[in-house]
Amino acid sequence: MKKLLSIILVLTLAVGLIGCSSPTEKTAEELEEQETKYSKYANPEFIMSAVQAKELIGSEEKVVVIDIRKSPEYLLGHIPEAVNLWRPDYSADDGEYEFGGMRANAEKFVKLLGDIGIDNDTMVLLYDAKGVYDGARFLWQLEMLGHEKMALIDGGINGWKASGFETTTAKPEITKTEYKFDGNEDLSKVATLADVEAAINDPNVIILDTRSIEEATGDSLKKGAFRKGRIPSTVFLEYKDAINVGEGEDTTFKTIEELKEIYESKGITSDKTIIAYCQSGVRSAHTTFVLTHLMGYENVKNYDGSWIEWSFNEELTIETGAIE
Repeated sequence: MKKLLSIILVLTLAVGLIGCSSPTEKTAEELEEQETKYSKYANPEFIMSAVQAKELIGSEEKVVVIDIRKSPEYLLGHIPEAVNLWRPDYSADDGEYEFGGMRANAEKFVKLLGDIGIDNDTMVLLYDAKGVYDGARFLWQLEMLGHEKMALIDGGINGWKASGFETTTAKPEITKTEYKFDGNEDLSKVATLADVEAAINDPNVIILDTRSIEEATGDSLKKGAFRKGRIPSTVFLEYKDAINVGEGEDTTFKTIEELKEIYESKGITSDKTIIAYCQSGVRSAHTTFVLTHLMGYENVKNYDGSWIEWSFNEELTIETGAIE
């Protein structure tokens, strides 16, 4: 019965994908031009093109590629040698908090890494299908452990296909290992509820809402949250403004020049402390990645609890309606 349901899910997803816009395959000149943008990012070692990723996967270096999508999507086709994870795999267990969406504790996360063959010297490549925001969330959690060798594949599965590379349905062989962790987490890029409360009236801190405009104005509410609206004094800039989206686009990151124009036009500048949030710290992890590793901002934090936690606490004030 379970096998039948899995087949139905895959077929349903396949039908749903028919007619959807696929990324336009790039020419050799476009691929070469794309490579020039990385050197201008603040920390280019954390981002690589699909071309670079393919070369690395085929090299002698120890690499684990992680596809962060739901299983039916992965089964339809993924980057060769990629292992499949989905958010519950690296999120807090049910009952650990009174609400969902929080990151896994270090013990669970470290065990997961070992179970999928990652040790402290492994190069971890991350991708998804939505501009690598799930990849950015995983990378953000890796940073807390002090892991050094990791990168997002620019554009994710879309960037891979736009580069003319094939996908596979074959699952890789996984050899479990041990990830060694000294117990000291680097929480410098984590914002707590108390941090956000203190930031509301602090002119030196920007609370950045990275959700859709419908969520921010209170016109819509995603499953898991408890109230509609936004945190007071929010600045709004949706996470996907940082990527190339639209008909035929490959969801790769925009150039540093474009990013500077987008964020600075909203007053999001490097002299401020930025606290990014979304529904559950996923899209805001993407913005945290953009601001820190692409643009070089030094004081950026991702609010782990995000709107789920804020909306859960009924005593906390919310705002709705148009954003100034």
